[in-house]
Amino acid sequence: MEKILNIQRRFFRKEKNMFLDAVEEKLTEYGYVFERKSFGRLIKSVNLETKCDNPDYVLVAHYDTGTIIPFWILWIFKLFGNTRTLTAMCILGFLIGLLSGLGKLPYLTVYADYNLFYVIFILLYLSFLTILIPNKKNFDDNTSGVIALLMLAKKMKNANVKFIFVDNEELGLFGSRRHRKYLEEAQKISPNCRVLSIDCVGGTGKIPLIFRHSRKSYFAFALQNALQDEFGVCKNFNVSLPFSDNYSFRKYGALNVSFVGKSIIPGGYCIDNIHSSKDSTIDMDRIERLANVLYKFMN
Repeated sequence: MEKILNIQRRFFRKEKNMFLDAVEEKLTEYGYVFERKSFGRLIKSVNLETKCDNPDYVLVAHYDTGTIIPFWILWIFKLFGNTRTLTAMCILGFLIGLLSGLGKLPYLTVYADYNLFYVIFILLYLSFLTILIPNKKNFDDNTSGVIALLMLAKKMKNANVKFIFVDNEELGLFGSRRHRKYLEEAQKISPNCRVLSIDCVGGTGKIPLIFRHSRKSYFAFALQNALQDEFGVCKNFNVSLPFSDNYSFRKYGALNVSFVGKSIIPGGYCIDNIHSSKDSTIDMDRIERLANVLYKFMN
């Protein structure tokens, strides 16, 4: 896995191709037949899939890496948690609106005719420029998910499982959405197929968390029990907003597994350090434990 760990940034096509080359080396070593699939024109997604028609399981991990998010937005998510994304977005919108409104009040001024709140408002907007900067460190998001899939691929060579390494999750799930459509059009996925995406499982978070997009899911609660037996705890959340590539397969009851920590405000859970220069931690032992649990669970 050393070569995979050394290609941390996968933002430009050349970097992505280098990373896929490294993934293909491992799949070849494990005896898989695989193919790269290209989708889209304006936003081109190049996915890598192992050959398996009508699988029992589809396992997904995105390999592209994101940009740097303003630190104060990361603080908001740390305060409320990624499980409260809608709440955090509402708070963010309220703060920006408040600062914009206060900036127009004539009596709230400082020296040189500058309004303090207006200056803060402008600085907040300027901080969004960091989203144009590709993040150079991406061990948790989502090198860890790719490694988890490769560990499972090594164990499950003879199982009826398809592995898909998808592109452009960070730009809006373009890769996984188009790949799902391709599988459906080619009639290579059945309504009974179970889909699981793995994202951010090697960082500082210690709590396995399952994201689902349905109120009731036997698949989710059975997986929760399996993860809880191994790690002592596992949380199971129904969310409406997209979190990872499982959202593209939500009609199949798809789940996502990540490892999280507790938010500052109790009741929420957050993923620390992603989309920042601090995403430099990867717990290989934990990823292997996760792969072992999923292997036993799917068998």
